[in-house]
Amino acid sequence: MQTKVKTGLVKLFLLVFSVILISQAATLFAQETITVSGKVTNMSENGDPLDGLSVILHENSDELLGETEYQLSENSEFIFEDIIYDPNKQYGVSIIFKGALYGVNLDLSMGSVSDLEIQVFESIRSDELLKASLVSILINDVNTETKSVSILEIVKLVNDSDLTYVPGPAPMQLLRFSLPEGSYNLMIDSSLITAEIFQVDKGFGISASLPPGEHDIFFSYDMPYDSGKYELSKNLRYGADILRVVSPVDLVDIGDTSHGDFEEALIGERKYNVLEVTDITKGETLMLSIEDLPMPSTSQRFSSAFKSIRWELAVPVALGIIVIFSAGSIIWLNSRNKSDSTSEDIAIDKPEIAMLIELKQMYAEGKITEEEYQHKTEIIKKILDE
Repeated sequence: MQTKVKTGLVKLFLLVFSVILISQAATLFAQETITVSGKVTNMSENGDPLDGLSVILHENSDELLGETEYQLSENSEFIFEDIIYDPNKQYGVSIIFKGALYGVNLDLSMGSVSDLEIQVFESIRSDELLKASLVSILINDVNTETKSVSILEIVKLVNDSDLTYVPGPAPMQLLRFSLPEGSYNLMIDSSLITAEIFQVDKGFGISASLPPGEHDIFFSYDMPYDSGKYELSKNLRYGADILRVVSPVDLVDIGDTSHGDFEEALIGERKYNVLEVTDITKGETLMLSIEDLPMPSTSQRFSSAFKSIRWELAVPVALGIIVIFSAGSIIWLNSRNKSDSTSEDIAIDKPEIAMLIELKQMYAEGKITEEEYQHKTEIIKKILDE
């Protein structure tokens, strides 16, 4: 009798347990199956229809790059169904229209996304519609052993039209930026989607499309010098609404310039020479005399023959200075591969705090979007953790 009772209890327990598992599995499955839908709109005046184009759903993880294609309907609408959400994946949708790539990141942690809009524009080859709202040059460090000056430049390119600039295949059809002769250790970061870098005469070129809006380009390099004085010449191809040059007072002396005089400014606990000029026309040349550059001693020259010292970009410090003077934005699909790190040679009173506070204030005031705020904050924190 006891055996029968125990057997019955075991069967009852297994039955209840099975029902619970099936119920939980069904609930979990229902929660993880979501839908993404939306529409593609040509924002250019008298723009062509989008017939025959397809939208791609991206499901990317460390191990796999997944893509699902959906051809647009007659109303330029798209829908992706039965998506199994995975928190370890990154989601997004993209479309290629007349040589330019457009895309949107997706947060599917909260479930389905509807009424999504992807804006596209007609294309143009000429970069005449582009201008720079800001060109900022930071003389960051001097390496006596290698006789080199480390420089960081930030350019904000603006496209005020309703067309997307799409570069051509020839070098002269790329975005182009000048570099001093003999520059090396070039490092580039930008907010441009799928940007490719090419060496061109007297600088480098970037093959990337620029839709309407503002786009950030960061690049750093080492500039060699042979004597205590260096005449820096920079072609400002895209002009500048604001041109700013910043240099620590105790690093080098600034002599004659082609665009006015420097003024001292206290940033944190360090004094800087700052030059700020407005309304720079396209193609102007900035001339700048850098003086009292240190020359290596005999022991330093001997030591440098046996080792190579590579300057690492001091992004937190540089961005701290730039954020104090100006605001920036970074958009979707920024390059994943960063090669930036901090430098102990610069002494600024916690510039990373100034960066994060400034970004938070800009977001609170509505000057940048939540996506821009989150993305730039992640970049700063990632750099500080390295």
